[in-house]
Amino acid sequence: MCNDPDIGIWLADRVTEIERFVGQLPSIAILVPEEEQVVSIATALQDALAEQNISVVACPNGQVIGQDNDIRVFDVQHIKGLEFEAVFFKDVDRLAEVYPDLFDKFLYVGATRAATYLGLTCSGSLPPAISKLQPMFSKEWSGK
Repeated sequence: MCNDPDIGIWLADRVTEIERFVGQLPSIAILVPEEEQVVSIATALQDALAEQNISVVACPNGQVIGQDNDIRVFDVQHIKGLEFEAVFFKDVDRLAEVYPDLFDKFLYVGATRAATYLGLTCSGSLPPAISKLQPMFSKEWSGK
């Protein structure tokens, strides 16, 4: 479930930031660690982006539905073979908990789906496998 409204707001802010940089909304995927989160994060993000008239589509069981300018939400297990201009991992720490043996593979596959922008959210602390990268992260791309 998407229990943290700040995550939805942060994602919405990054989406509008990307749209401003590019001049139009590019292809964007949100990757969640569990199938049960697909619909709830899509709904939360749709609510957060309602004023911008941006469509968010839940893609249960990896169904590739929606238009190129829709934001699509997938369980990370179903992302192989797709490519997007921007990819966001929601709850990368939860992904490491749920799939400790596959975390690095899911992270690699998801990160390589992003042509230009890669974002990560964390509900707790960064997984040890990527914690040394924390100084390289920022809350937004615009530097404001």
